Amino acid sequence: MKPSQYNLIENHSERTLVMNSKTGAILSLDKQHAESMCRMVSGTECEPDELREALLQGGMLLEDDRDEKEEMKAMGHLARFSNRSLGMTIAPTLECNFCCPYCYEKGQRKTTMTPEVEDRLVSFVKERSRGLSELEIGWYGGEPLLQVDRIQRLTERIKAILNPECSYSASIVTNGYLLTPEVAETLAACDVKMAQITLDGSRKDHDSRRFLRNGQPTYDAILDNVSKVTHLLDISIRCNVDAHNIVGAGDLLDALEEKGLKNKVGFYLAPVDNINDTCPSDSSCFSMEAFSQEELDFYSHAVDRGFYVDLTVRFNPAICGAVCAGSFVVDPEGYLYKCWDEIGMRERRVGTLAEGPRMNAQLVQWLNYEPSDHECEECFAYPSCMGGCPNHALHGGSKQCVSQRYQVRQRMILTEKAQRLLSELDSAHV
Repeated sequence: MKPSQYNLIENHSERTLVMNSKTGAILSLDKQHAESMCRMVSGTECEPDELREALLQGGMLLEDDRDEKEEMKAMGHLARFSNRSLGMTIAPTLECNFCCPYCYEKGQRKTTMTPEVEDRLVSFVKERSRGLSELEIGWYGGEPLLQVDRIQRLTERIKAILNPECSYSASIVTNGYLLTPEVAETLAACDVKMAQITLDGSRKDHDSRRFLRNGQPTYDAILDNVSKVTHLLDISIRCNVDAHNIVGAGDLLDALEEKGLKNKVGFYLAPVDNINDTCPSDSSCFSMEAFSQEELDFYSHAVDRGFYVDLTVRFNPAICGAVCAGSFVVDPEGYLYKCWDEIGMRERRVGTLAEGPRMNAQLVQWLNYEPSDHECEECFAYPSCMGGCPNHALHGGSKQCVSQRYQVRQRMILTEKAQRLLSELDSAHV
């Protein structure tokens, strides 16, 4: 037996925490069990017991002939080049009712899907449906809720052509302003399970950067909508942060608690990204290391207040849909892309709904993407990061590490604390 190279061990409050970034498992051991673990790892103790089984199940202890790097590489190829799954991110329109200064779609043509493109989209899915076991749809924009009727119509048509063995799931990225209970009921009927909605911290900060095209505020309307639809959809709140609004990010927790949404919705921080020149200035965007510290402080505060935060890190074999052969982004005109950050950028398209994907330079670049290099493979965060955002690596000039690479020991302690909180919350609901 041998230890996983992706273990992290930390002594904390008279206990030893062991976390594995490949499986996401975390164990809290007393002194006796910690000493026993050390003997198992060194090979001086090998009797089967509960601890040994827990270490094996958690991926912390391995058979001698296992090679974690090669396993991840093989699993990555299986996930990326499977012909059994199809993922479609569909933008029925690039029109939007908001005018956000950091939007990476600024300057794109504000087109809306026509019936002819709808037909081509259904045909595209039908041609690839034979032998398909899984279809995942992500509704995107623009603001997709400007086209609820089209979402409903396309859902009905697409589901009608799938074989009975093919599972169907859907999600939506929306600004939330139009997500009334009536609209949420329609989405739920379309098998949309999850909605990602953005609230940028405090009311003041949010309304200064996520306002309607006529300049009117949106914060209160979005929160009110969210409070009325959590029984219909799983809601994930994204809070975009930079140097201008990070101080007010904690106000989001106050707002969620006041609306009775504590532990009824998920939430996470995301750095405003400058990959498409979306930062107001270079100085306002965080470096990933700086963001990591801000993120850790925010989540620590949230957990202290009794908010559950999922901080688990685990292996992500597919890396990102952009580098998967069976994943496409569709704009309203029927052009295909690999990354949703590139939607509407004609020079980055990889084909059309009518002709299918073309083996052009863009597609070759995505499919040949290789996340591994020696520095990455030796990093604790590699299984969950897999080299970071492929778009950054291919078009941003360099790889971008994920926030989990930094403050790893503090993160492990916080992860274990959050998991204890989750157990307490689960027990309270039994």
